[in-house]
Amino acid sequence: MRLKSTDSRKTSADLRADLVAAVVLLAAAVVVVRGLWAAPATRVLAGNAHDQLLFEWMLQHAAVAVTGFDDPFRSPLMGTPTAANLAGNTSVVLIGVPLAPVTLLFGAGASFAAFVTLALAGTAVAWYLLLRRVIGVGPVAAFAGGAFCGFAPGIVSQANGHPHIAAQFLVPLLVALTLSLGRGSPEPHDQRSRWRPHVLRGVALGLTAGAQILLGEETLFLTALALGVFLTIYLVQRPREVLPRIRPAAVSIAVAAGTALLLTAYPLWVQFAGPDAYHAIPNTIYAADLASFHTYAGGSLAGDPATAARVSANPSEQAAFLGLPLLLVAVAAAAWLWRVVWIRSAALTAVVFCVAALGVNPAWRGTPIGVPGPWRLVDEWPLFRDVIVVRLVLVAIPVIGVLLAVSWQRAATSPIPAVRWLWPAVVILAVLPTLPRGLPAADTPPVPAFISSGQWRDCARPGGTLIAYADTRRGVLPRQQMRWQVAAGLAYASPNGYYISRADDGSGRWGRPLRPLDLAVMKAQETGTPTAADERLRAAARADLGYWRAQCVVVQQQSKHAAAMRETVAGLLGTPPQEGGGVWYWPVR
Repeated sequence: MRLKSTDSRKTSADLRADLVAAVVLLAAAVVVVRGLWAAPATRVLAGNAHDQLLFEWMLQHAAVAVTGFDDPFRSPLMGTPTAANLAGNTSVVLIGVPLAPVTLLFGAGASFAAFVTLALAGTAVAWYLLLRRVIGVGPVAAFAGGAFCGFAPGIVSQANGHPHIAAQFLVPLLVALTLSLGRGSPEPHDQRSRWRPHVLRGVALGLTAGAQILLGEETLFLTALALGVFLTIYLVQRPREVLPRIRPAAVSIAVAAGTALLLTAYPLWVQFAGPDAYHAIPNTIYAADLASFHTYAGGSLAGDPATAARVSANPSEQAAFLGLPLLLVAVAAAAWLWRVVWIRSAALTAVVFCVAALGVNPAWRGTPIGVPGPWRLVDEWPLFRDVIVVRLVLVAIPVIGVLLAVSWQRAATSPIPAVRWLWPAVVILAVLPTLPRGLPAADTPPVPAFISSGQWRDCARPGGTLIAYADTRRGVLPRQQMRWQVAAGLAYASPNGYYISRADDGSGRWGRPLRPLDLAVMKAQETGTPTAADERLRAAARADLGYWRAQCVVVQQQSKHAAAMRETVAGLLGTPPQEGGGVWYWPVR
C-alpha cells in the first residue's frame, strides 16, 4: 500500500507539473501574439499581412463549410468562375473546423490569433511531453527544452504569417510513434496476436500523419526526411538493434500509409489530380545564408531587424537565426552527450539538414562562396523542388531543444555541485537573447460599411459575384478583394485572390489573370484620368462581367483617384452609380 500511495503521489505531482508547464507556455504564447490579441478584428501582422489574409480566408471558409456542409477543400468563392484548389493552398482544415465557432462568433481575425497562439504553445507543450514521457527528463529540464522548441527564433519567424509551419505539435507524436515501430515483437509461437501491436501502431501513425496532412503537408515531408536520415545514421551504428525490427516496422508503415490515405484521399486528389490541380508552384526558393546561423533573428530580444534582413529573404523565413552563444552551447551539449548513440545520431541529423538548407549555391552574406551545395543532388526531384530550402533548418530546432533538456538533466544529477547550477545558467544565458519580443502588429484600414454592414446585399444576391475596386495596384487588387470578402463572411464570390491557381498550361500561378475591366480601372487609378470608353473596351467589359457572372461592381470612395475610377466604370457600364456605405456601386442586370 505504501508503494502504491507513493506512486500515486508521484503521478499527481507529475500531472501538476505538466499542468503548470502547459499554462505557463500558453501564457507565453499569448504574450508573443499580444499585438494581434489587442484588437484581432482590426490588427494584422506588420511583417506579413498578406499571408495572414490568406489564412483568415481559409479559416472563414472552414466555418462556412461547416455551417453550409460545403466542400472544405475546393471553393468557387475565390477566383470565380473557376474553383480555388484550397487543398493545394494550405486549407488548414484540421485547425479551421474546430475554430469555426470562434470564427463565426468573433471573426476570422480572432481565429487567426488563436491559431498562431496555439501553434506556439502547442508545439512547446508537445515537445515538453515527449521529453518528460518518452525521453524521461525531469520537469524543469523538459520545460527548458520544450519552451525552446516552441519559441525558437525559427518557429516564431514562421508564426509571422505561416502558422501552419509553426504548428508542429503533431511532430513529437510522429517521432515517438515512428521510433516505436517494430518494438516488442511477440514470440513466433503466438500466431494469433503476432501482428496486432504492429497493426495498431500503424493505425496510430497513419491517423497522426493524416491529421498532419490536414494541417500542413510540408511539415510531414520534412519530418519524414529527418526520421529517414536519423534512422539511417542510427542503423549504421547499431545494425543488430535495428535490423530485427525492420520487418514488423514495414507492416506498421504499410498500415500507416493505408490509414493516412483513407483519411486524406479526397483532399489529396483535389490537390494533385482534381480539375484545379497544378503541377508547379511559383515559389522563390529561399536558402539559408551561412552568416545567418550566428546572427540573431530580427524578432529576438538581442536581434536587429536591419541586420537580420541583410542575411534573410524576409522576416518570416529566419529559421537559421540562432546566435553564436546558442550554437556554441548546442555543440558543447552534443560533445558532452556524444557517447549516447541516439543523441549522436540526432546531432548528425541536424548537421545534415543545416548543410542542406544552404541550398544549391551556398552564400555568405548574399555572396556565393563558390562551393556547390548538396541540395543540388535532389533539387529537381518531385516534391523536393517545391521545398523552401531554408525551412530545412527547422529540423535542427527540436534537436537543439533535446540537447538542452538532456544536458540540463545530466547536469542536475552530476556529482559535482558546481555543474548542477553552472550548466543550467549557461543554457539560460545562451537562450535568453533568442527569446521573442513579440510578433509586431499594426492597424489595418477599415473595410467600407457597404461591405461590413451587409448593405452589399442590395446589389448582389448571397453567393453571387461582386467585383470590388479600391487599391488596384498590380498584386494588391486580389488581396483587397479577398479582404473585403472575409469581412462579408465569404457570403459572395470574388473573381480573384491571393492564392495559387491553375494556369492554362496546368502550372501554378498567383491569383487569376487580370481582365480588360480590371486593367481599365487600374489605369484610371494610376493616371488619375478616366480610361476612355470606346466600343471595343465596352464590349470587353461586358464580356468580363458575363465571364465572372457579376451581379455588382463596387468602387471605394476613399481610394486614390476614386473619381477617375468611378467615371471609368460608369463609362464602361453605361450607367451612373448608386452611392452608399462609403462606395459607389453598379448593380449588373
